[in-house]
Amino acid sequence: FGSSQLPPVRFLPCRAAASHSSGMAAQQYTAPTSQRAAVGEEEAIDGYNSSAESQTDSSEDFPVNTKDDALGGVMAKFMSGNIGLEILCGVTVALALVPEAVAFALSAGMTPSIGLHSAWVIAFVTAILGGRPAMICGATGSIAVLLGDTVSGKGPEYVFVAVILMGIIEIILGLLRVGSLVVLIPTPVMIGFCNGLALVIGFAQLTSFKLPGVHHARRLSGVPEAFHSFTDGEPWVTGEEAAFAAIITVVAFLISVFLPKLTERVPSALCSIIVGTAIEWGIVRGVFHSQTTIIGDLGSAGGSFPAPVWFDSSYQMPSVSGSTFGKVYSLATIMAAIGLLESVMTLSLVNELTKTKGSIVRECVGQGVANILCGAFGGMGGCAMLGQSMINVSSGARGRLSTFVSSVFILFIVLVAFPVINILPVSALAGVMFNVVYHTFEWSSLKLMAVALLPKSFRDRFLRAEGSRSKKIRRADALVILVVTVVTLLSDLAVAVGCGVALSCLLYVYDSAEFIRVTARVEMDAEDRAKTKFYDVHGVLFFGSASRFLELFDAENDPEEVHLIFESSYVSDYSAVEALNKLGERYAELGKRVTLQLLHPGNSRIVEKAQNLLVKELTLESGDRRVLDEGSDRRNIQSYGATQSFVVQGEGVAAGGAPEASGSLRLRAAAAAPASEDSC
Repeated sequence: FGSSQLPPVRFLPCRAAASHSSGMAAQQYTAPTSQRAAVGEEEAIDGYNSSAESQTDSSEDFPVNTKDDALGGVMAKFMSGNIGLEILCGVTVALALVPEAVAFALSAGMTPSIGLHSAWVIAFVTAILGGRPAMICGATGSIAVLLGDTVSGKGPEYVFVAVILMGIIEIILGLLRVGSLVVLIPTPVMIGFCNGLALVIGFAQLTSFKLPGVHHARRLSGVPEAFHSFTDGEPWVTGEEAAFAAIITVVAFLISVFLPKLTERVPSALCSIIVGTAIEWGIVRGVFHSQTTIIGDLGSAGGSFPAPVWFDSSYQMPSVSGSTFGKVYSLATIMAAIGLLESVMTLSLVNELTKTKGSIVRECVGQGVANILCGAFGGMGGCAMLGQSMINVSSGARGRLSTFVSSVFILFIVLVAFPVINILPVSALAGVMFNVVYHTFEWSSLKLMAVALLPKSFRDRFLRAEGSRSKKIRRADALVILVVTVVTLLSDLAVAVGCGVALSCLLYVYDSAEFIRVTARVEMDAEDRAKTKFYDVHGVLFFGSASRFLELFDAENDPEEVHLIFESSYVSDYSAVEALNKLGERYAELGKRVTLQLLHPGNSRIVEKAQNLLVKELTLESGDRRVLDEGSDRRNIQSYGATQSFVVQGEGVAAGGAPEASGSLRLRAAAAAPASEDSC
């Protein structure tokens, strides 16, 4: 799965810590000093030490000659660092995974044991093969919501086949490095993704305040899955039960938020669950003789060790054939796309929180192997879990041991300790997840969008210059944040991110089209008549700016000789070539000639390859005239709004062939008489 060590990485700002600096201390996302030292050792061993100037495969630096050395290297990756904290974090995450895995399985029409087996299998495999230490993977709601129709229409057997095919697709996409395209996702899309996902997680916790297993109404059709808790037909708890559930949730939430401000030695989520359980059994049931929903009410977490589904008599697996895969390939493709997208974006957020870099390719391949095994053992598939990853990282975990412990502990729960898990109140776990919602949502984005929507007169009058007035983003970026957040609620994560990226691209094209401009100067002859007109083009000539480009020229009033100078401009695509052809034809109809002077090496290559597509009215001048040397030029483009040139220091040659006195190379045609300038 690639080298165990990565090239040096650029430190990214800690997005979550910066976003919530006003509401919580930044150290909540940072381990104590002693812990960070230990974490640094672990990350260096695990191949994620970004401080090294040059890194190679660890097998080259430390050759493994014996089985003992290989075993020692593997154990070092898991056992270095703060072992006690990693184990506590893994147990805490497992406790938070259990009720969600059960709930996701029930929402997909499957038994709780399927959700639990999916959780530990995926977490176990990704702890070993995954590309991001401390990131938690398991059964997720984004995958579960896609399975209901297949389970009810074809049966769970076809779900298992779809999960296996999903894993194969993920491996192929990972090896093709498709996951690396996440770098093309704009920041507003990332913010909208976080906000939308936080709202989805928050709405999902409302099911904790429902009476489990009671259906008094039919679920409304056509309602987005994010609002499932409002349309699932299950009645809300009322009376004392509702009051006690709310109290436990609030207490667990407050402990999760404020305990890290006092100490980081104990994971706050684990303390929240313990206190919530004590309130449930010591006060609610012991004193008031009431109760709230516990995990056991949703279904027993117990089960046996899974066997391959082909050897399980409870399933009638279809034959492995093209027709079988044909029935589930569309489902598998959507699952793979959503799974990889959510995993890669979660990996990016964990990278920012830990200030280390994970391997996207390795994560994609690891996810694929995990889902293949998950489907083979009767699982529902899954991907990275942002909520649990945030719990794990914010509690101080930085290594693979926490993920490994969580998978083993879930398996232990399924086989042995499920009676203990069955007594945990669901409302306490909901409080922990509301804390995840609190830290996942980009609260600062609300202020950014509000300031962006205010008119300038209002900002100048009511906002301080040193404050919010100078923190305005473009309204287009605010629109992208809002669109991605809303589409996440109305559809799913993949569609929301796709819409956000498409909208960002359209807005960028629209803005870039406005930056094309020309600066005109006229060369006069001895009789003070216009001899040649030079147009210096600035900006990028592409499909979006082609129409505006043609409007910048005055073909009727220009002299017979017109030169287009592409020194600080770039001919981008075929639409740009066609725009040049149209311009040449306009001048040719008036008996005038247009000469292209391509001083940008990229333009020379592009137009030279397409020269047979140029109309005969255009004269290409890039051989005898001065063209920038691609090997030695220094490109200095500061902005679209200012006139820029590509300059080669110390190699200046004027248009006529004589060196320039300044030593800087710029296109300026030798003038026979004083030139007059105007601007278009």
